[in-house]
Amino acid sequence: MGVTGRQYIHIILNPIAGARHRGLLDAVVRLLRMQGARIEIEETQAPAHGTSLARRAALEQEPDVIVAAGGDGTINEVARGLLGTQVPLGIIPLGTANVLAVELGLRPKAPAIADMIAHGPADLIGTGLVGGELFLLMVGIGFDGEVVHHINPRLKRWTGRGAFAWAGFKLWLKGPGRDIQMRVDGREERAAWVVVVNARHFAGPYVLAPQAELARPGLYAVLFRRPGRWAFVRYLLALGLGRVDRLKDVDVMAVRQIDFLEPQGLAVEVDGDARGALPQRVEQGVRYLRLVVPRARAFSER
Repeated sequence: MGVTGRQYIHIILNPIAGARHRGLLDAVVRLLRMQGARIEIEETQAPAHGTSLARRAALEQEPDVIVAAGGDGTINEVARGLLGTQVPLGIIPLGTANVLAVELGLRPKAPAIADMIAHGPADLIGTGLVGGELFLLMVGIGFDGEVVHHINPRLKRWTGRGAFAWAGFKLWLKGPGRDIQMRVDGREERAAWVVVVNARHFAGPYVLAPQAELARPGLYAVLFRRPGRWAFVRYLLALGLGRVDRLKDVDVMAVRQIDFLEPQGLAVEVDGDARGALPQRVEQGVRYLRLVVPRARAFSER
């Protein structure tokens, strides 16, 4: 079979995610090779290793696409390594929530993924910055940050979403919500939980901010105002129903910069991975990233 589509594909694999979804990964690689593509696979060995692997591959090997094979955190690492290069980012979603795949309308099926990697257009997407480092999807301050920080890694490997549900339940029993103090584009605000998003979806298929759009630069902050168990029951139910933005004690606002000030030491998650604690600055990114998207979902066609 002759070569079609992208010819040189460099895959950066999170081996833990790859072990959970080996069948999908192998099927995608087999389909790409059947199309004549040359495939190289490198495995990450530690947190943030994907960033250095992606940077080196982009600058020294110049593949047609660098593919992050793993969850949203692995995709974030690889994306950080590709900023400022001309090499586009592709994905093989092997994680727990796969929020970016949901955002793209990408089915977790090998033919759809292989077709996107080989033939999908490389569209420009907006980015955000947290502590000066790129994020693609979201920054969670408070509840989801604490959940991610308290995930049992072994339980996550065995149960996936179950580990998040268990950590969230334990946090709920303690009484969720913190007095988060922040400066939003120069004005003072307070909330019990805050998520800053660059995309519509959150924690998988749930729509948190309908206004957000990857292809359109701009961040939205979702401020959950009330603490307490029953307030958070309402919030999570509304999230499941796609109605968070309709709650009177939730504000969704376009933002350019937020300085999260207090309480110092409060946990932060970025694109589904634990990433430090407050204080933090979150702001709109100044650079775009080239992302390979499904042919049917090209942003330029929307």
